[in-house]
Amino acid sequence: MRLYMPKIGELTLTSADEFDFRLLIKALGKGEKGSRTLTFAEASLLLEGFAKGKATRAQMASAMMLMRVRGETTEEVAGMVAGLRHTLDEGWRSLAVDIDWPVYAGKREQLPWLLLVAKLLASQGVRVMLHGDSLALPHRRHVESCLDTLNIACCTSPQSANAALLSDNIVYVRAGDLAPVLDECRQLHQELGLRSLIQTAARCINPANASISLRSYFHPGLDSLHQSICEILFAKGEYHRGSVAIFKGLQGETECNPRVSTTITVVNGQAEHTEVSSFSIPTILDGFSGAKVGQAELPNEILALLWREKQPYLANELTALMSRTMIEQALSSITATLAAVLLLLSRKSAMTGPNKTAVITAEQAVDLSLQCWENRLSPIDSPLEQWRNKEWLCAV
Repeated sequence: MRLYMPKIGELTLTSADEFDFRLLIKALGKGEKGSRTLTFAEASLLLEGFAKGKATRAQMASAMMLMRVRGETTEEVAGMVAGLRHTLDEGWRSLAVDIDWPVYAGKREQLPWLLLVAKLLASQGVRVMLHGDSLALPHRRHVESCLDTLNIACCTSPQSANAALLSDNIVYVRAGDLAPVLDECRQLHQELGLRSLIQTAARCINPANASISLRSYFHPGLDSLHQSICEILFAKGEYHRGSVAIFKGLQGETECNPRVSTTITVVNGQAEHTEVSSFSIPTILDGFSGAKVGQAELPNEILALLWREKQPYLANELTALMSRTMIEQALSSITATLAAVLLLLSRKSAMTGPNKTAVITAEQAVDLSLQCWENRLSPIDSPLEQWRNKEWLCAV
């Protein structure tokens, strides 16, 4: 007769400096019948303990593998997000940011067209903070490698990030500069050859507490996971107020795919209360094909050319590098992604602006997106500026 040990009950937690982290590993790994998942508080403490050097590399690696094999729970992922947020320098929280834009996935071949959207928004006074880790999936094309071509600053401290936001309204920060423990976790991932819940948690930290935070996913089911994570973090008071927009990104990156309709789930939270709604950005490119070949060979300088060329289909320097279908796909990605953000800004204005305004429709957002891109080099004539003056986007 086989005897089973009872599960380890919920533990009495102390500070990370005093806690015995072997207890958490034992709770996760005590046999088929004796093991259990971690609570929100336990997962948060484990991450904090590893960040402080109180939980060892072996303990963190063991926990990551045990949770991965069994399947991470929403409470565990949300707890890791909270733990990451607790390790952040207070200076990151003090930054004035409108849009939190995590860019961790990278893309298989395409350039990150989303950078042009972020630059356009910044040129109109919308403060954007991008953050990612280009070393996590080094075989993909990441935002970080393209920053220089658009003169977007990559900053390593809250002070330098604040200076960039004050001068340019946009900044990129490496994940390891936000929370050094993320570099340590990435090294464990690569040593073990496994993904873990940390890679999901990093996307959710919203370091500056921006009122709009974007979340993309690729695999089915992750939309529900991200929604549940948000609801837990609002309920626990880790997120204070704002909107989290969750959608299936192009190749997993935080950019809309113009070849399909993109449904965006929005979790609005305030004072530990959440409401969930959704909207869809329509398909921009119907029946489109023929742009994939050659994408991987496109140089980063394409981004700067697209930004400055008023007539891209007639620009010799650009057409020498990109086919017409490639240009069309890039511009359509910009249109779809910008439309999504404009709609989020409109919804925010309707909820929090001094004068309540009607939320624009998805079709209006697409039209406004096209107009904004057309006038990107003439800020005075920008439709976005005109709408802001009319308080359509007065909350920005």
